[in-house]
Amino acid sequence: MRRWFRIVSVAGLIAGLPAAALAQEDDEGPALSAADQSALSTMNASIVDRHVTPAFKALASAAAVFAAHAELFCKAPDEAGLDGLRTFYGALSDGWQGVQHLRFGPTELFMRSSRLMFWPDPRDSVGRQLAELLGKKDPALLAADKLQGQSVSVQGLPALERLLFGEDARRLLAGDDEAALRCAAILGIAGNVKTIADGAAADWSGGGVAYDRAIKHAGPENELYRTPSEATVELFKALYLATEVVADRKLARALGDKPEAARPRLLEQWRSGRSLRNIQIDLAAAAGLWRAGMSDLVRQRDAGVAAEVDAALDKAVRDADAIVAPLDTAIADPVRRPAVETVVADALAAKTLIANRLAPALGIPLGFNALDGD
Repeated sequence: MRRWFRIVSVAGLIAGLPAAALAQEDDEGPALSAADQSALSTMNASIVDRHVTPAFKALASAAAVFAAHAELFCKAPDEAGLDGLRTFYGALSDGWQGVQHLRFGPTELFMRSSRLMFWPDPRDSVGRQLAELLGKKDPALLAADKLQGQSVSVQGLPALERLLFGEDARRLLAGDDEAALRCAAILGIAGNVKTIADGAAADWSGGGVAYDRAIKHAGPENELYRTPSEATVELFKALYLATEVVADRKLARALGDKPEAARPRLLEQWRSGRSLRNIQIDLAAAAGLWRAGMSDLVRQRDAGVAAEVDAALDKAVRDADAIVAPLDTAIADPVRRPAVETVVADALAAKTLIANRLAPALGIPLGFNALDGD
């Protein structure tokens, strides 16, 4: 396996795939026929064109819009402008959730995913590092190019969330030096996020990396993927991750074992009230990736498996949409909590199905028979 592919595989492990499964990547198993490899190549190209590159373009567009409106807000901060900027923050977060499962290649280059979304944050690194940075009272340190050398915890969406939705958010409207400093932080982070998003989008569709071509044209001379099945492994892992983050991370940890044990502050982006929307987008993204080309191929090979995956993803999306917001109170409410628990069960069922049934149907060389929940 090429060195680059090994690096990407490590990123997949960090993203949460079972270590036992990843350990088998170098054992490629029975060779696939030329016809099978060709079918995977067609599928890979379809997923890149219909799911991956549009999602990264959407993220880059949302980052540009947010940065532009941050500039307008900071020229004349007022209540309406703050409300509007919060709305554009939501759109930017939507863009990130649409790609957060695609944590390989351009997303992991230059630590882009961690810089965009440093979460979970059990030690409150975002709060501590942001307070320390603001405490220096030096706007020059908050410029986008300077932030790139700072902790990843102050470079992306969580730091913006603190500034826009935190307890001190209204200090942005005070019209004093502190307000100007906080606006400088918003502008710097917005510029940094735009640079990251633009870089990822460019590396997927052109740029110095041209990762779309690497996925579409796997072969012996390809430095990233020697065969289409190697590229399929990455897309498969992205589908797995989109369900795994819901099953094992974004909901399960905050739920606790009973309503009174719920820990709503372990939810992602709870300050901005986005926790439920993130879950909904994550599951919709899983369904979107699946239906961007993977479902068609699997249906040809095993219609039963395709129908099972269809049903599992549809149920997860439908049940997530049925949760009564906000999520931070739903998980502690004995009446509303069962709906959340249902989505956790849905995501776990989809994750298990993808690992145990879909991998063999695709013929990819991974052993997902023993999931350990990592």
